[in-house]
Amino acid sequence: MRVIVCENYEEMSEQAAKLVSSQLILKPESVLGLATGSTPIGLYQRLIENNKKGEIDFSQVTTFNLDEYYPIKRTNDQSYYYFMNEQLFSKVNINPENTYIPNGETKTPNDECANYEKLIKMHGGVDLQILGIGQNGHIGFNEPDANLNSKTHLTNLTENTIEANSRFFTSDEEVPRQALTMGISTILKSKKIILLASGANKSRVVSALLNDAINTSVPATMLKVHPDVVLICDKDAYTGVRLGVDIGGTEVKFAVVEGGKILYRSQFETEKDSADRFVEQIAEECNKIRKEYPIKTIGIGTPGTIKNGLVSASNLPFKSYPLGKRLKDYIDMPINIDNDANCAALGESEFGAGEKYENIIMVTLGTGVGGGIIIDNKICHGKYSMGEVGHIIIEAKNGLPCPCGQTGCWEQYASVTAFIRQAKTAALENTDSALYRIYKENGEKLNGKLIFAALDEGCPVAQKVFDEYIDWLVVGIKSLINIFGPDAIIIAGGITKQGERLVAPIRERVNNSDVAIEVSELQNDAGALGAAML
Repeated sequence: MRVIVCENYEEMSEQAAKLVSSQLILKPESVLGLATGSTPIGLYQRLIENNKKGEIDFSQVTTFNLDEYYPIKRTNDQSYYYFMNEQLFSKVNINPENTYIPNGETKTPNDECANYEKLIKMHGGVDLQILGIGQNGHIGFNEPDANLNSKTHLTNLTENTIEANSRFFTSDEEVPRQALTMGISTILKSKKIILLASGANKSRVVSALLNDAINTSVPATMLKVHPDVVLICDKDAYTGVRLGVDIGGTEVKFAVVEGGKILYRSQFETEKDSADRFVEQIAEECNKIRKEYPIKTIGIGTPGTIKNGLVSASNLPFKSYPLGKRLKDYIDMPINIDNDANCAALGESEFGAGEKYENIIMVTLGTGVGGGIIIDNKICHGKYSMGEVGHIIIEAKNGLPCPCGQTGCWEQYASVTAFIRQAKTAALENTDSALYRIYKENGEKLNGKLIFAALDEGCPVAQKVFDEYIDWLVVGIKSLINIFGPDAIIIAGGITKQGERLVAPIRERVNNSDVAIEVSELQNDAGALGAAML
């Protein structure tokens, strides 16, 4: 099964229209199998547009609809006969005599179904079948636990389907309890199949379709035996409910994510002594959350490097530790692991300030300088590690030593730790300054907030420290721009709460109108959101 994941419903409809249009161009006398409901409306609208432009021709096309309510009059505005004429047939140059829909007015439904099968066979079978998928996995009106080898038949609708359809009728009494539908066997005889799925409410059944074995509980899983099926879905239907885990040096954050929204959060302090005990704690929380939410996948963001599945992190009890393998000892579901900065970049790319760009570099300013690189909306990985932007060398001669073993690394000059160190040195050298006074008033300690308080007082010493810090930031950012040519640099970290006060001078000194310089919109949520999307 080929899977095409689209950003939204509009893109899904456009992709489907391209495939259907190609079919009609290659074979003008095609036999199409058509579906009803809200999902294919966008597809039909684009086919109408293509027909008006003269790009496709329906004059030789024959169509067979999947199903029809029973009993129902064709004049009823909820009948599929009415629907198809309103949504497609009356707006394209198709011969009405070549459009077939099961007759919901028939007095002999079994004969109607048998004749429908003969008509399909007489026309050489369906060349391209369009399908939607119900929240319970039905295709057509083949409900769960239906006969998976059935032909066109009269079927009873489940209570779930009746309830879902009730919104289209004025009273419960009007909602049909039965339908005439192509069977699974009939559908599978189609030469090609396009399956459409849109919205987060379809995510659970899409997950079952892709990950579960063939079973009667999800009739759509029978499509796995067909040689030519394309699933086209939007991101909400594909991603579903996911769990993102953001491992940090002080705490571990958990976020249940659906369509970019966080449904649930939890956290606990990081275990520093035992890797195995730490993994047990993470697994216990994940399994607890899984009991409350229909989690599809789990993504883990961790500091450090990941090589051949082994994690090493200086501030965690991981030393060449098989994190993924250990977690799967406790959690029976797909788990994906990546560097925490990569996860933050992915989160920002999917849901934050980077959403409107395809290529971004995330620069996180904190104890060190972290980074994540997104190219064509995907995390950029190397063989060993990639995105360690804090360790590009910007002071080759007489540079400050770095714990990584190099000297002159960017994070020794552009991290918040470096900013505070530079401010403390300046304060001690200028004891008559406001910066020194604030330093003394706070127990001979400084932090970013206190440095900006000195700036608020107009302290020239603090201003000089800030200007020099911006210069160091810009040196590294310019290097990243020259190497990668991104659409945007996204800056994250607590210091970015200063907003334009921090970013405006960076933009001015970078002086490159082709690259946007922006502040993270997600901040502390970026890591968990990105991990969920791995």
